[in-house]
Amino acid sequence: MTEPEPDNNEVAERAREFLYGVLERMNMPSSILISEEDDKIILDVECDDYDRLIGRRGQVIDALQHLVSKVAYKDRERSSSRGKPLIVDADGYRAKHIERLEVLAERVGIKAIKSQSIIELDPMTPHDRRIVHMALADMEGVTTHSEGEGDDRRVLVVPDGLESEEHALAT
Repeated sequence: MTEPEPDNNEVAERAREFLYGVLERMNMPSSILISEEDDKIILDVECDDYDRLIGRRGQVIDALQHLVSKVAYKDRERSSSRGKPLIVDADGYRAKHIERLEVLAERVGIKAIKSQSIIELDPMTPHDRRIVHMALADMEGVTTHSEGEGDDRRVLVVPDGLESEEHALAT
C-alpha cells in the first residue's frame, strides 16, 4: 500500500470525517484508518460492534459505503474524473465476503457438473455476481451467466452442453 496522493488525501479525509460523524450519530464510537491501493481507497473502521456496523448480509456497511462515496466525490459528480472507489471495511468483512463467494462458486460449480443440471443462485449485487463469474471462469465443465432484472438479477451456473439445449427450448 502507498500513501494517498494529494488529491486523494482530500477525498479520503472528507470521507473519513463524514463516516465518523455518521457513526457518532449511530452511537458507535470508532476509529477510521485510511489506506490506499492502486485501484481504491480503503476506510477501515475499528469499533466495538462489528455486527451492527456490517448489518445483515452487509447491508449497513454497503449503504455507508454508498453514502461516503457520494459525499466525498460530490464536487466531481459532473466531472468525467470520478477518482478511486472508496471502500468502507470493518473487521476484514470485504475479504471474508469475497472468500465466502469464491467457496460458494466452487461448490456450486462442482454440484452443477455432477448433477448435470443448471444451478440458480440467489439474487446478488453486481459486485458479488462478478466475483462468482470470475471464480468459475477457469473451471472446466461449466459456464455462468446472469439473468433477471434489477435487484432480482442472479447467476446461473450451467454445465457444458446444457446451455445450448436450454436456450433452444426457450426460443
